[in-house]
Amino acid sequence: MEQIFQNVIINRQEINSIEFEKESIEIALYPGGEQTFEILVTNYGSPTHIHLSVSEELKGQITFLRDNPYVLQKEYVSAVARIPQEGRMLTKGQIFITAGYGSKKKGFPVQLGKVEAKPQEPSKDEPAKWREDTEEFKPSRPSIAEPVKKASRPRTGSGFGGISSSVLKNFKGGVSSTSGKRARKGMGQNERLPLALAFGGFLLLVFFFFLYFILPAGLQFSVSFTQALLFSILFVTCTTYILLKIMEEG
Repeated sequence: MEQIFQNVIINRQEINSIEFEKESIEIALYPGGEQTFEILVTNYGSPTHIHLSVSEELKGQITFLRDNPYVLQKEYVSAVARIPQEGRMLTKGQIFITAGYGSKKKGFPVQLGKVEAKPQEPSKDEPAKWREDTEEFKPSRPSIAEPVKKASRPRTGSGFGGISSSVLKNFKGGVSSTSGKRARKGMGQNERLPLALAFGGFLLLVFFFFLYFILPAGLQFSVSFTQALLFSILFVTCTTYILLKIMEEG
């Protein structure tokens, strides 16, 4: 069911009197839009015909499906409102109701379309406030400090005290460098030890492998499946570790 936008009352105050429940109506549409609505006509007198029409501004934009209905008591009149694609955003006009076969005519205002919201204008006090804020946050110029002259130390106290301070500095530097070398040496030894073990295990496994094929039949030793599997795991582990170390150093 379409939305009822207006209730028209006829023959209530007197014969052919026309009243409107709403002083004006608004139909919110955008260009290219269309909406169907209804006008309710309530008759308090004898059955009669009424005529519906629009002002010149709304012609072609509001069309009544029945512009001359016969009203007994209540009658719903359907209408279609549309705005062309290139039409005006807002159109104001009137819908007229004619009763008594043209003896009485009355209309109510209609606003078709939507009012564009105007951008809020800044008040007069805002520019001054903006300038105050910008001045407040403006970076201050760096002050140039005058060079401070270093007070020259008297040479009288540069005897035993100077010699002792230099000796202490050299001693601390020697101790720190010695401890650093020892730490680096210990770290190097710790890193080289697994590599040496892996390399030695790799050579040992290769040696046993060739020895198994080089020895004559009488001196060959038997290898079980478990031993062969263990040798294979060790061989792969040592080979992978050696390759990873070579890639890291590369």
